[in-house]
Amino acid sequence: MLKVKKVFSPVLMILAIFCFDLSPSVTAQADDTQSIVVVTGDEAEEFVDATLHAVEEGEVENIAPISAFDLEESSVYTVGGGVTAVTVPVHGDYSLPSNITVFFDENKTALQTNEMLVTKNEVGNFQVETYLDGLLVKSEDTGISWITDEEMLAEEPALIQPMGVKAVAACLGAVLGVGGTAAYIIAVACGGSCAAPTPVTAPICAACIGAYAVIGAGGIAGAVACFNYL
Repeated sequence: MLKVKKVFSPVLMILAIFCFDLSPSVTAQADDTQSIVVVTGDEAEEFVDATLHAVEEGEVENIAPISAFDLEESSVYTVGGGVTAVTVPVHGDYSLPSNITVFFDENKTALQTNEMLVTKNEVGNFQVETYLDGLLVKSEDTGISWITDEEMLAEEPALIQPMGVKAVAACLGAVLGVGGTAAYIIAVACGGSCAAPTPVTAPICAACIGAYAVIGAGGIAGAVACFNYL
């Protein structure tokens, strides 16, 4: 529990800054360098290796199996407070936004693990489950009919809407460069958590940031700011 408390403070602080300081009108121009900075090269590889080691050695709790990890497509970024996040896309039985995100301190000690796992439920819709250190914190039927990753990637972004979840989805589509279904899944799954993050909802929003990193070519800061449309 001490490790979780240690990482919550900087993660929650960053999410709060993005959600309350960025207006929807500047989402497309939002600058990730405010708090979130992409890490590349050898340093990024070291953090990805640290992630794999932490999972293999049982230093973190995870739900998705290692066989589903797409380590080569991992994203590494600093999130402030000396914390670095590694987001690994998760494939196999999971849909495109699925990921596992591990937070590390300066010594590459794993602090916290967040997972967003998107699957097809019994009624044929996208089901989104969010986990914190292997424990389920949210499970939601999005009400969106299942389509394949290929179909999702072929979609165009949704048209801009005035306010509400559809407006968030349209904003996400524009900022991340993704189609309507992918954007709407994130809007539904993350809206109540990223609009005004609290110590309770921050784990869900952190997993959502992992989803942005997995599916979007745009900026994470801009994606979080889209929730100001709620």
